[in-house]
Amino acid sequence: MIRVKMIKKPNQTTIIASGHAQYSVKGSDIVCAAFSALITHTVNNCINVTTTDKNGTITAMISDSERIENKTLLSAFENTVNELISQYSQYITWC
Repeated sequence: MIRVKMIKKPNQTTIIASGHAQYSVKGSDIVCAAFSALITHTVNNCINVTTTDKNGTITAMISDSERIENKTLLSAFENTVNELISQYSQYITWC
């Protein structure tokens, strides 16, 4: 299961994600692919982002999260994770 956490502080948001969806075999796991594309898009397009990828856990700290570009991308990230959870709750969750 993919576990996603968002920690919101004034003007800083941290996203922590770990795990594997295990919806299907490697190479055809649509849940994993969707989430991977989503987090990659969010991290690559936000401004002032620090990321680490350690032992299967990605941590992205977004400074200046109230900046309109970051705020829009983070809102879209949260909405899309919620949509993935509504469709695939046994494979992805908030923690």
